[in-house]
Amino acid sequence: MSQRVIRPWVVPAVCALVLTSILGIALLRLSWPFVDLYAFLYRAASTTWRETIVNAFTAGVEYRPLMTIGVKLAHQLVGLRLWPYQVLLILQFAALLACLVWLFKADTYRRAAAACVALACLAGLHSSRVMFTFAPSLNNHSMTAVLLMVAVLLALAPRSRAVELAYLPLTLGALLMLESGALIVAVMLVLWKVGAPGASTRALTATLAGAAIYVVVRVGLSAQAGASTYTETGLGFADVDPGRLDQIFGQAPWLLWIYNVVASLLSVLVSEPRAGKYHLIESILHGNVPAWTAVHVITSLVTTSVVAYALATSRIAEARDRQIAAAGLTLLTVGSALGFLYTRDRIILWAGIGYAMLVYVALVALLDSHERRRRLRPGWAPLRLVVVTFALPIVAAGWLVRTGEAHLQLRDTAWENYQEWTTRYEELGGRSRPQTDMLELLRAKALAQPPADPRRDPQWTYTLFEREFERAPVP
Repeated sequence: MSQRVIRPWVVPAVCALVLTSILGIALLRLSWPFVDLYAFLYRAASTTWRETIVNAFTAGVEYRPLMTIGVKLAHQLVGLRLWPYQVLLILQFAALLACLVWLFKADTYRRAAAACVALACLAGLHSSRVMFTFAPSLNNHSMTAVLLMVAVLLALAPRSRAVELAYLPLTLGALLMLESGALIVAVMLVLWKVGAPGASTRALTATLAGAAIYVVVRVGLSAQAGASTYTETGLGFADVDPGRLDQIFGQAPWLLWIYNVVASLLSVLVSEPRAGKYHLIESILHGNVPAWTAVHVITSLVTTSVVAYALATSRIAEARDRQIAAAGLTLLTVGSALGFLYTRDRIILWAGIGYAMLVYVALVALLDSHERRRRLRPGWAPLRLVVVTFALPIVAAGWLVRTGEAHLQLRDTAWENYQEWTTRYEELGGRSRPQTDMLELLRAKALAQPPADPRRDPQWTYTLFEREFERAPVP
């Protein structure tokens, strides 16, 4: 009688479900924030549909029409009920992980293990926190990420006329959701170059047509306000304001752009700097290195070293894996370049997704190569054996720890939102705003269900994990 065996792809699917649950449970504790969100909701409630659409397509520097329309639509459908927005955020994150599970197509247990590490890497990266930023509609970052991954999936699927034509609305939709949707164009160019089956000339033409329509719509309808040359950003060990940046880089702004791009890339590869600031070096100079900083840097440094070693010494046998690696490398490099004006954790979301894709391909190549050599030369123990035996467990454990950190940081965010309605309410101008019914209702909802105070968490959580608040002294 044959035994039932769990199919390998089920393992990363379950892993994705567990990761979604870990972060989703914390997200369900979030209340409405006050800063920024109230203005979005009030505008959605007080404007007509005609005004909303006109305002959406005639905006200035931040041109995100679908986000503006989405806020209006969500308010019309569910009003101020909180749970639909929370569920929507969770579903968007789950959709992104599902796209990656589908992309990886783990048909062996080695591939399944590599996929689980890559998923944990994405969930644990600091750049992924932006996908849980509370928004009264679709989160434009995670939605754009889902559209981007759908584009990659279609490019790696068998060619068809319907799929090729779908790239026009897909590209246009991503760009109208967030400017970073332009990454679809870069990824499609690379996948077309490496011969991905679905990235045909017709598909690439449709992608470029979608981008061209976006440019025409934006230039023709939007208020062409120029972006500031300098925006406050991290430089060295501190945030530097635009005036000071102008003094330093006024004659050569390209030096700041290079600094920001390199800082964004390093932030993904080694978790340092963060938002342009070198926290680890600063803490070493002051003789006080937080344990969580060491966990971040060691996990990322070991992971990046394993990826570099695997790609340098192992052959990527499958054409699909080579295409995933090409797309991942494009997202890592071009996604880092998006932060040339200023660098933030949220800007490198796309670079983080590309990094997770490279982690998967590298681990598959490493594990498959190790297995082949083990069969050919039993007892042989090269550096590869050391990497597989010791480095990979460190990588897996490190990203699981950082996923747990993401859960606690969402709890911190819930407390921060609550503080905006209570202790910081006057400081943030709550009393000076028009006291509308919506404002009073939102505040009443936030005060009715206070979240648990994270400052009472055990001390070890403040040692091992990056936290938003200082731990309250034990009475």
